[in-house]
Amino acid sequence: MLSTTRWALRTWAKLTLLLAVLVGGLWLWLGTGSGWFWTAATLAAVCEYYVVRQLAREWSWEAWATWWWSA
Repeated sequence: MLSTTRWALRTWAKLTLLLAVLVGGLWLWLGTGSGWFWTAATLAAVCEYYVVRQLAREWSWEAWATWWWSA
């Protein structure tokens, strides 16, 4: 279970960092006055929400399948 938790946290951190770098790069390139920047920021937030939900789902499935009370 600990390995699954580490995997989920590592995956979440990598994807969050990637999204932050992409949005930060767009912020430097386009500025906040651009509609494309706000579109990208919104899409990054939606992507982050989806990733967190899926990782939590994967973690809970693993927890259900491997903890002692499910055996």
